[in-house]
Amino acid sequence: MAYAAVVSLLQILERIRLSDQSPIPYPKSQIESLYSKICFFQDILEENFPAQSSDQSAVNDLEAQIRDAIHKAEDIIESHMSKFLPSESGSSSCEIFFRDLEKLVQELDSLVKMATKMTDYLRISRWTPIVPSRSAPSLGRKFVGLKDDFLQLKDQLIGESSRIKVVAVVGMAGIGKTTLVKEVYDDPSIGQIFHYRVWAIMGPNYRKRSILVDLLRSVDPDNYVYDDANDGQLTEMIYKNLKGRRYLIVLDDLCDIRAWDDLKRLFPDDGNGSRVMLTTRLRNVALYAAGSTRNIRYIRFLNKDESWELLRDIVFAGKSCSYELEKIGKEIAENCQGLPLSIVLIGDILSRAVKTVEYWRKVADSQTSFATDGDDIGLSSVMQFLNDEHLPQHLKACFQYMGAFPLSYEIPVSKLTKLWVSEGFLKPKRSKTLEKVAEECLEELVDRSLVLVHNSRSTSGIKTCSIHSAVWHLCVSAAEKDKFFLAINRYRNGNPPQSNGRRRLCIRKNILFAIKDVYNSMVSASTARSLCALVQSIHIHCGVLDVLTIRFYKFPDGELELVLLRYLALTCKAGDLPATVSKLCNLQFLIVRRHMSIKSSRDSSYLPFEIWNMKQLRHIQFMGGDLPYPCGAFLPNLLSLSNVSGHGCSKQVFEATPNLMKLGVCIELTEDTAAAAPLCLLDYLTLLNQLESFKCIVVNPTREFQVVARPDSVSIFPSTLRKITLSGCGFPWEDMKILAQLPNLEVLKLRCYAFQGPEWELDEEDFSRLKFLLLEDMDIVSWRANGQILQRLERLVVRHCYNLQEIPYGIDYITTLQLLEVVDCSPSVVDSAMRIKEMQEDLSNDDLQVLIESS
Repeated sequence: MAYAAVVSLLQILERIRLSDQSPIPYPKSQIESLYSKICFFQDILEENFPAQSSDQSAVNDLEAQIRDAIHKAEDIIESHMSKFLPSESGSSSCEIFFRDLEKLVQELDSLVKMATKMTDYLRISRWTPIVPSRSAPSLGRKFVGLKDDFLQLKDQLIGESSRIKVVAVVGMAGIGKTTLVKEVYDDPSIGQIFHYRVWAIMGPNYRKRSILVDLLRSVDPDNYVYDDANDGQLTEMIYKNLKGRRYLIVLDDLCDIRAWDDLKRLFPDDGNGSRVMLTTRLRNVALYAAGSTRNIRYIRFLNKDESWELLRDIVFAGKSCSYELEKIGKEIAENCQGLPLSIVLIGDILSRAVKTVEYWRKVADSQTSFATDGDDIGLSSVMQFLNDEHLPQHLKACFQYMGAFPLSYEIPVSKLTKLWVSEGFLKPKRSKTLEKVAEECLEELVDRSLVLVHNSRSTSGIKTCSIHSAVWHLCVSAAEKDKFFLAINRYRNGNPPQSNGRRRLCIRKNILFAIKDVYNSMVSASTARSLCALVQSIHIHCGVLDVLTIRFYKFPDGELELVLLRYLALTCKAGDLPATVSKLCNLQFLIVRRHMSIKSSRDSSYLPFEIWNMKQLRHIQFMGGDLPYPCGAFLPNLLSLSNVSGHGCSKQVFEATPNLMKLGVCIELTEDTAAAAPLCLLDYLTLLNQLESFKCIVVNPTREFQVVARPDSVSIFPSTLRKITLSGCGFPWEDMKILAQLPNLEVLKLRCYAFQGPEWELDEEDFSRLKFLLLEDMDIVSWRANGQILQRLERLVVRHCYNLQEIPYGIDYITTLQLLEVVDCSPSVVDSAMRIKEMQEDLSNDDLQVLIESS
C-alpha cells in the first residue's frame, strides 16, 4: 500500500513545513529534500500504476520497497515528534534524528533511480498490443434468476426506437452480466434480426488499436490490410462496413469512459434499429455511454431459492439430493449471499468431491469463518476472479479498510469517513474538506459495484453501507498481502500470529479475551503501528482509538501518552475528561459518550478549558456536554459540534468556532428550566456563516411547554442552512414562515411536537428548494396548501400524526416526488396518499414509491 503511505507522510511533512513556530526542531534542508522525493513517488504512483498483468510482479516489488521506505521515514519523524511533545528530550536525540534522516534521504535516492527506470519501462510496455477475444465466451453456467431481465433486455434490442441505442448491463464482478448478455446474444430471434453480431472483450487493459483490429476482422474477415493501416483508417473501414446494416455490438467489461469515446464514432446511426450492448461494473461509465437511466439494467443478487436452485443443478445435474445434504446445501448457497460466481465455483468443488454430510458441513463452516489464508474451501477460487489491482491508487486504501469491519457488518458512513480522514491516507483537494473527499471516494467504490448501499440520507449521500462477503474476504486478503493490516481471528497452537511488518493489527471475535497476549505481540513487533480490536465496532490503535462499547468509570490516563492520536472515541462519566487531554495536540476527532447507568446529576458537564488549545480538532461529539468560555481562544478547524448541551452554546463559543458546518444541540429539561433560556443560542446562529446542518433535540418535553420565545426575524437562521432537524421545541406553526424563507434549505425533519398547534398553512413560495420533509409525532390536524407547493420535494414521510386529517392537494402535482411514506396515521391520510399516487400516475410519474404501514 505504497500510495497510502506516501499520502500519509506528505501530510505530516506539510504540517512541518507550514509550522514556522513549531517547538520541535527539524533540519529544513533535509525535510525539503525528503518532501521533494515523496512528491516524486506520489506522481509516479498516480501516473503509471497499475500496470499490465505481465508487469505486475515487478511493479508489486517496487511498490513494496517504496512502502517500506516511507514507513521507515514516518517512524523516524513521528518518533522524534513523540519525544519532543512531552518535553522530555534534549539535544542528543536531535543529533540522532538528524543523522537518521540524512541516511534515509540517501537511501531514497537509490529508490528514486529504480522507480525512474521502472516508469520508463512501463511507458514503453503500454504500446505492447493485447489481443482481445472477438467471440462471445462460453460460460457453461445454468441460466438462473435472470429470466425477467432476459425478456426485458431482448425487448429493448428488438422494439422501441429505430435510432441506434446503447444498452448497459451493470453489476459487481460475478453477478451474471456476461451470462445475461450472452443468453440474449445467442437467442435465435436476435440472430435473425441483426446482419452483424460482434462480441469484443474490453477489460481494464483496453488497447484501442487491438479492439479496432478485432472489430474489423469480425465485420470484414477478408480484409488483410489492417497491419499497415493507422487507427484512423481502421476506424473508417469499420464504419463503412457497418454503414447501412443492422448490427449488434457487444462490448464486454467496459471499464473506462475514454474507451467508449474512442469507439462510439465507429457506429453509424442509419435509423435501422442497430444496437450496442455493454457490460460494466462502473455506473458512471454505463450512464455516460447509455445516456439515460432507462437504458441501464442493474443485475440483482439471487434470492435464497434461486441460489439453491443454481447450486443444486451444478452439483447434482438433475439427479436427486438427500434431505440432509439439501439442508446443508441451502445453507451453503445462502452463505454465498446471492453472488452467482461464488455459487458456481463452490458448486464445482462440491460436484467433484465426496458428497457426505461431514464434508458439506466443513464447506459451510469455512464460508462463515474469517479464514483468508488458504484453509477455506472455494474462497481462493472466488477471489482469483475479484481483485483490486486495477483500482485507482487513491481508492485502494479506502477499499481495503472496509475489511477492518466485521463480516456482513452494516457500516455507518459518518464513522467510516471520520476513520479514513484520521488514518491520513486521503489526498487533500483544494476547496474541499477531507470529509468531502472521503464521501467522494466512497461514492466511487459504490459506482464500481464494490460497496453496497444499505440506507441513503434524506436527500443525496449514503447513510450506511456494507460489502459482499466475497469482497470482504478480498479486502482482508489484499490488506494482508500489502501489509496494510493483519486480521487476527484465532490463534494457532496457542500463539498469536506475527505481524511481519504490518502497520495495523485487527482483532476479532473472542481473541479480545486474550488481549494481553496480543498486546505483548505488538510490543515485540517494532513495525506494528496500529491495533484494531473489533467486537462489533471497537477499534484500538495509536492513531485511532475507538472504544465506545467499553464503559470507563474513570478516564484512562494511559491514552494521554498517545500524543500522535488523531481519533479518540470512548464512553466515560460526564465531566471526567481531564485538562491534560490537551496533550493530544494532533487530535482531530473527539467523541465522548456518557453511559446512562454511570450518569450522576452532580457530574460537571463542561469540557476542560484546555480543549481550546487543541487546534487540530475537526469534530467534537460530547453527549450533553458544554463548551467552556473561550477567553479569546478559538478552534479554526472545527467543522462539526454534535450532541452538546444548549447551555454552553454562547455567543463567545460561536465566535470561537467560525467555520462550523454542522451543529447538534441536545437540551435536557428540568422543572427549574426557564422558558426561553435553553434556546437562547438561536440568537447567535447567524455568527456561523458556514453552517449547513442544525439539529436541536429537546429531551422529555411536555405538550404544554413552549421552550423558546417566538423569534422575530428570519435572520435568526443562517441562509447557508441546508438541513434542519427539530424535536420537542414547541414552536407555534406561525413561526414556520421563518424556516420557509431559507433559500438553501433541502431537508426539514420535525419530530415530537417540534411545532405545536392544530393548523399549518403553506404558500407556493415557501420552501423553494426543499427535497425532504418529515413530520413525526405532531399534533397537527389541518395541513393546508395555497396553490402548488414544494415543487422540488422528492421524499415526504408522515409518521404517527394521529390527528392529521389529510395530506393537502398541493402535493398531488409535485412531479419530482419519489417517495411517499405514511406510518400509523388515520384512514383519511392513507386515502389521500393513494389519491396522490393516482395523480402521479396520470402525470407519468410511474417511479413514485408509496409505502403504507400500520401497527
